[in-house]
Amino acid sequence: MAAENANPQREVRSFLMPRDPSIDRRFRPRPQKRERLFVTVNEENDYESGSDGESCESDGEYSLGAPESIDSSGSVESGALVYLRLRPVDVPSPAYSISEDGNVLVTRPPSESSSSSNNKNSMEKQYSFSGIFDETVSQRDVYERCIGQKIEIEESFTVLTYGTSGSGKTFTLLGDAYRPGVIPRSLENIFSQYQTNIYPNPALKLLNGRITVLDDEMASRENILRLKILNGCPEFEGDYANMQNCIINDHKFVPLALDTSVSVLIWVTFVEIYNELVYDLLAPTNPNSSKTKNTTTRKNLKIVCNDGNVFIKGVTSVYVKSSEESLRLLRAGLQKLTYASTSINANSSRSHCIFFVDVLKYFRSGVISETSYKFCDLAGSERLDKTGNMGSRLKEAQRINTSLMVLGRCLDAANSISAGKGDRVPFRESKLTMLLQAALLGKEKLTMIVNVTPTDKYYEENLNVLSFAAIARNIIFKAPVIKQNQSRYSVIGEKPDNDYVQQLLEKIAWLRSDNELQNQQIEELMDKKTQLREEILRLSNQHADELAKQEHELRTELVEYFRKTLEENRKKHEMRLQSELESQKRIFESRIEFLKRKYEDELEELREEIEDLEKEAEKENMEPGNSKKRRTTD
Repeated sequence: MAAENANPQREVRSFLMPRDPSIDRRFRPRPQKRERLFVTVNEENDYESGSDGESCESDGEYSLGAPESIDSSGSVESGALVYLRLRPVDVPSPAYSISEDGNVLVTRPPSESSSSSNNKNSMEKQYSFSGIFDETVSQRDVYERCIGQKIEIEESFTVLTYGTSGSGKTFTLLGDAYRPGVIPRSLENIFSQYQTNIYPNPALKLLNGRITVLDDEMASRENILRLKILNGCPEFEGDYANMQNCIINDHKFVPLALDTSVSVLIWVTFVEIYNELVYDLLAPTNPNSSKTKNTTTRKNLKIVCNDGNVFIKGVTSVYVKSSEESLRLLRAGLQKLTYASTSINANSSRSHCIFFVDVLKYFRSGVISETSYKFCDLAGSERLDKTGNMGSRLKEAQRINTSLMVLGRCLDAANSISAGKGDRVPFRESKLTMLLQAALLGKEKLTMIVNVTPTDKYYEENLNVLSFAAIARNIIFKAPVIKQNQSRYSVIGEKPDNDYVQQLLEKIAWLRSDNELQNQQIEELMDKKTQLREEILRLSNQHADELAKQEHELRTELVEYFRKTLEENRKKHEMRLQSELESQKRIFESRIEFLKRKYEDELEELREEIEDLEKEAEKENMEPGNSKKRRTTD
């Protein structure tokens, strides 16, 4: 009997038989009224007290989060937080009711289906949650109870919204201008905490899952990319002012008391998983391209996993300085999401989308811390007989249901591991679970907000959703205990313990091995560079003769071409010269003939004149007077 009390068996929990709220996971009775005990204990011995010795939790109010405890192995047990939100409807169905304590949903089959006694869904069922939000709960209360405290303590987490199509998942995350959802409130909270420590330039960035210091050239490229993407984002046109005023009125976000030397850098990433393909929603688009872009033209990104460290190769991360810039990027990414109309929802999302917010803090000592927030809007689970999808809509629904089924299997495996019945989470079977594996392995806090439409029409679908949530509710993650400093200045004044020194030594060893690996990779790259140079030289020598031969052939062809051209020109010139000579010859002959005829005519005229003169001379000789005168003269 004493052995049984020393090692009590783990409770077999089920949504059919929920645990009594007055008993926690470790079977320890919980008092109905919280009292502060040991108020006189000194501050250095009280790990849960604030700076003034008061409890961190308010009196008379229990936390709705999963309880944490330390088992005999020295590990902290923490469970996933699963909340239920009921969508407001005109006529709520009596099939859904909330227990008196407000954390258990009781479902009863609708009256029209109660006659089917053989149906497994025809019995009353109970589902316990970390908290239930009915139609009267506002967006402010949902944020305060699910998210707000985690951001204040700078704790990495993953938020999932799950439910049937049209149940209000997207509204819970995004809201509208006058009822902002979880993401706008989270962004406003984050930037309000670090408003005086935001670094003006992107000096640090997560590259391939590792924090990298950017030089001036890389930082300049990031700034150019940031401005290019922001200039292409749509303007709010007054929506942001309304949203910010609403958030400021609902919350009193207090800036963290950080030293002025601490620099904070915030990066956002936005992706969607459509038909098991990962697409970048913040990738810069060509302004000349059409606005309506088919998914087949987008580039599918590759997810790289390494021991829970997950990153998307080639994804666009944008450095932001304000919540307005983050919301503009979020709105621009939402315009690229894949939507379609179904018989259930006129504007149904056909893909899962994940919005990443990475916060990097750099301290003067050189220490860099990272906090990651993931907001995942899961596509609605659908029954094909009710949606009536066909063609591409049918293929999309099948891929959505398959990825959600794998997510359920991963949650079930994590639940089995927490119960000591399994050793592996099959997160590699889906792109969605690969991106969420840090939360599935317990390395980040997991919060799920389940959305349900409380009507008879979706009763069977809601039972499947609630059963899915019940699996997540039972998960208990185990993580090693991290000892915290007991005083504000203990790091300076106290000697670090052996565990801390061992962690530092292991980290140094890992860094040295990583450095050696990088040096080996550099040497391999240099060897490849030398081999490439030798190959280029060999190829150049090998083709030298061919180049000379080609040059000789080209010269020969040119000489032959010039010779033929000159020969043709010579012939043409000779023919032209011959033609001119013949033409000149004809002209010369015609002139000679003309002159010959002219001289002959003149000669003939001279002959006639000579003959006339001779005749006149003879006549004169024949006259007597002329003879006497001639004698006298003689």
